[in-house]
Amino acid sequence: MTRTQLQEAVEACRNADEARLAEILDGLGYLQPRRSATNLVLLAENPDLAGLLDLIIVDALESASPDDTLNSLERLANTAESEDLLAVISAPEMRRRLFVILGASPFLAGLLCRDSHYLRRLLVEKDLLRGKNNSQMIQQLRELIPDGSDFSFLQQELRRYKRREILRIGGRDLCDLADLTQTTAELSDLAGACLDRAIEICSELLQQEYGPPQVVEQEGDEPYEPRFCVLGMGKFGGRELNFSSDIDLVYLYSSERGETLGVANERGEIKNRIGVHPYFVKLAEMVTRAIGQVTEDGFVFRVDCNLRPEGSRGEMAISLRGAEVYYESWGQSWERAAMLKARPVAGSKELGERVIKTLTPFIYRRYLDYGMVEDIKTMKQKIDRNLPRAREGEVNLKLGWGGIREIEFFVQALQLIYAGKNVHLRERNTLKALELLRREELIGGEECRNLSEAYV
Repeated sequence: MTRTQLQEAVEACRNADEARLAEILDGLGYLQPRRSATNLVLLAENPDLAGLLDLIIVDALESASPDDTLNSLERLANTAESEDLLAVISAPEMRRRLFVILGASPFLAGLLCRDSHYLRRLLVEKDLLRGKNNSQMIQQLRELIPDGSDFSFLQQELRRYKRREILRIGGRDLCDLADLTQTTAELSDLAGACLDRAIEICSELLQQEYGPPQVVEQEGDEPYEPRFCVLGMGKFGGRELNFSSDIDLVYLYSSERGETLGVANERGEIKNRIGVHPYFVKLAEMVTRAIGQVTEDGFVFRVDCNLRPEGSRGEMAISLRGAEVYYESWGQSWERAAMLKARPVAGSKELGERVIKTLTPFIYRRYLDYGMVEDIKTMKQKIDRNLPRAREGEVNLKLGWGGIREIEFFVQALQLIYAGKNVHLRERNTLKALELLRREELIGGEECRNLSEAYV
């Protein structure tokens, strides 16, 4: 790009000469020059941006899609606070990072245009430069959604917080401020934090209606309040969530030997006592709606509970003892594979760890029989049948040959075979597990490197 071309482009913007501007943009490398010319002419009408058109034209060309960058910037100019937009466009580093986001992701660009505060928070206040962990997110959610909030407010604020954090996490990913491991870990922490706050508020609301649950293990024992936890399965359990992942959940509670205390009516009579089991089923259903129900604000995460005992036919929540009996008596090989990644993600982490410890003999067998080998082959064949056309096996990044799912299956198959005796192989995260398989000399260094690079 010559200085003369740039001066002519700016002049055409100011004169609203879209035909001439489109001709110049075409020569500069814009693929939709007419649309971009229209966007630039509209930006030239903005008094805050009129003097920065040359910078906008040049830096937009460095983005993944210059035309989309200009189109989204023109939309953003109509929604953002003018002082915030001027501050961002005037600062080279912030401008380039904004253009990276606008040019690479229409979804994130749409989020920026949706709320005028997002641009300020992300770039002016430098939220883009900050990583966050689960504890920080939970604290922020408790401030946004105070105790005593109703269910509608809970749903609304969870969705708004999720949008804000997805914008930050996605922006950091696109701007090379976080690698894959950091990005998927933060997405997983975000899901866990939203679940934790949902459990806290939904528990409050249920106890207002039914009273707190109480358990008495044996006659004469002191009653205590049972605990509730959520196990994250699959990518959630491995802290490998991506931007479009469902969250696979299993809801568990510590004991069903009791009932709620009920609530007193106007005459002082106790009503609405229910058993501990139906109470926690209601809690699980309520939390699922808080996170997964589609409202006018969308959803937080899509929720899949089909990995629970008995799948879609089973109760939404199961006691620790019920889970132990189910897996010992009826647990199948695919459920063992699923439990390899199970991780306590919300609620009582202590109870979750107890569940995992209780189920360890089911998950990790100390011996391998030929039936297990046949089951592994069957699971692989089911995965292959998910590809209805041979051609799709070559292009489907998730399910195709050498794709994400196949690498995960390869790791889990080796864990099912060897991790019963070798506790060092008990790792939920795929990339970390590949490295452990290399260290234990179950795969070679080149295999580990190739699989890890392909997975990333």
